[in-house]
Amino acid sequence: MKKCMLILSLLLIQHLTQAQAGRIRVYFAGFECYRETWDDILHLDGKGDEVYFNFGFSLADRNGNSKFKYEKRTAVYGDATGPFSNRISVGSCTDLFGGAKGGIKAGDTYRCNELIGEYDMADGDLLAIIPTGWEYDPVADDLNSFTTTVGNMYTILTQRLAPIVNKIRLVTDRISSLIFPITDLGLSKINAGGLQGELGKAGTRPIGMEKYGNFTPQVAGLTAPNILTLINSNYGYGNGIFAIKYDEVALGNTRDHGIYNILLRIEFTPAPTVPVNTPPSTAPVNNSPATPAFIPSFSSKRKGIAILNNNMPIAGTWKGTWGNGNSNTGYFYSFRLNNDGSLELFDNQGNKTAVGTYQFNNNQLTGTYKYTNGGTFSVKATLSNNQLDGSWGAGTSSDSGGKWIMSKVN
Repeated sequence: MKKCMLILSLLLIQHLTQAQAGRIRVYFAGFECYRETWDDILHLDGKGDEVYFNFGFSLADRNGNSKFKYEKRTAVYGDATGPFSNRISVGSCTDLFGGAKGGIKAGDTYRCNELIGEYDMADGDLLAIIPTGWEYDPVADDLNSFTTTVGNMYTILTQRLAPIVNKIRLVTDRISSLIFPITDLGLSKINAGGLQGELGKAGTRPIGMEKYGNFTPQVAGLTAPNILTLINSNYGYGNGIFAIKYDEVALGNTRDHGIYNILLRIEFTPAPTVPVNTPPSTAPVNNSPATPAFIPSFSSKRKGIAILNNNMPIAGTWKGTWGNGNSNTGYFYSFRLNNDGSLELFDNQGNKTAVGTYQFNNNQLTGTYKYTNGGTFSVKATLSNNQLDGSWGAGTSSDSGGKWIMSKVN
């Protein structure tokens, strides 16, 4: 019996060890306002608080060497009445007559399920996430200088974070063991408040700021073993959801006095395991040469292709890169266009990740494809000199996400 238990234990350890690699999806799950921030008495920027959230991501290897970094900003939440219709209406504030509901105050909560990042994690990788909430004021916004400062410290941040989190094995009720103020890693506070912090003037600034503008962002350090515990644990919001709290009152900032929780939800799909001594039975589908061990895979990257044209010159394997916004570089991108009008998307290691269909007429390519996990994306491109220059988007939109470029390799 003891021998059987030992064997089972060894098998379990082997399974957990092999399940280090996989795909992580990070969702913005909402926020909670325990106390609203200071606002001007006339509410010129809307009733109560208006807030948005920014999420900084840095993926690193087991030694903390950064592989990439990425920033995602949400829309503005709060009073969406009158001239503020471009915001998402959230909050229970009302006008003098008890109407025009919207604007955030103490006790208000908001729940959502917005995918903000999706990445392939190799064995031993570390994902660092820096979530911040910002009290929005249209007269000034210090986010860009803040993200530049944080972006410049990611390398040293992940190098200092990796040896710490690699030793941590998350206990179900101790999510706080994976969350660190950057000052705990030997990094300096950031003066992110601008005139709002120094002089108490109106301006967009981070929630969690000290009275004179210093701000200490918090970072969550996630590795695969702890992620597997996290997604099966309930921290009061449902499995896989945890909160990061910013409390200005606790910092002695009774002038601005904002207290917010930012909620994140994590999903993780372990990569299929292969017996250690068993070689692959077949080569990758597209026989592509070896590529770097990691290329990030964002949800925002998933793009598309749709319907057919037999025996067209466009058929073959294409490789290149994609980017967000106006950029067409940064991330590996490859698909194979077949003569029957079908399309297959491959990752940098030759694994097929999505299928779809395409059309090609008058040097114009259009199409749509769907990932195995259900995400659908669309693309369009122009062919010129053996190069496809195009754009991508989610769903049926082919230009709402970013740009891409590819060349034919065979």
